[in-house]
Amino acid sequence: VARDGLADTNVKSIAAEAGVNPGLLHYHFASKDALLEAAVTAASDAYIAGLDALIAAHPREKLLDAYIADAAANLDAHRDLFRVRLSLGVRAMNDAGLAARLEADNAEARERLARIFAAGAGRSAPADIDRLRARLSKAGFEGLMLAWLSQPDFPMRAAFDEWVRGMRAGLTGPA
Repeated sequence: VARDGLADTNVKSIAAEAGVNPGLLHYHFASKDALLEAAVTAASDAYIAGLDALIAAHPREKLLDAYIADAAANLDAHRDLFRVRLSLGVRAMNDAGLAARLEADNAEARERLARIFAAGAGRSAPADIDRLRARLSKAGFEGLMLAWLSQPDFPMRAAFDEWVRGMRAGLTGPA
């Protein structure tokens, strides 16, 4: 999907890429959309598990730095996932069920980010401002990824660094 686009990808091509029989995919998934939604949900679950591991592995005062380092190190690795997620996000504008599934995944991720941002601000538990920052961060980052995916010369590293500066300034300034 990341290579060929949502419209030009079919279950047969996905099966060929995965090295499995297309019938196997049809047996487990009712449609290409169901297969892609399951893949995105699995990737979201892995992302949330990674955030949970990061939160568990670092003391509160070092958590924000650990998150930023992890996000920076994984920008390129998540590029294809964002291509698929953004494609499904466009489809979700006209599919309430898909929108609800994507929002459930996003809500879990935002709650973890709120915990990280609270830690960055020196709080042990997220406040409403941390949840707002998590929401803005997720939305802003998806916008950055869309620009990076659609504009070959988009300065993603510089934009990411500016996001980090803005986030740090917001966390250390008045809430």
